[in-house]
Amino acid sequence: MNASTLHETHRVSAKFMAGEEADAIAAAACVDNPGAEVEDHGPYITITGNRRLNFNIDTIVEELGRPYTVPTLLVVLSSYTGQVDVEDRCVSIKEALAD
Repeated sequence: MNASTLHETHRVSAKFMAGEEADAIAAAACVDNPGAEVEDHGPYITITGNRRLNFNIDTIVEELGRPYTVPTLLVVLSSYTGQVDVEDRCVSIKEALAD
């Protein structure tokens, strides 16, 4: 394979273990990230976006209907493509070379 056959992509993604939490995270991600795509693969859910995905805890709490925390989100996050930024109330996955 040479450089002319590679194409540049700006997509980032996150995979979550399926269940009630993943369903709420996916619904919240669609609210907070217009254009995000969700794919249900049975045992896991993939959420894909362009350049950045934000997983806001407050939106997840609204979808889930109970308290939720960043450490709990990180437990069901099984893999990702991009660079992860963890804050008190949000986890973001951004394009690795993005500012």
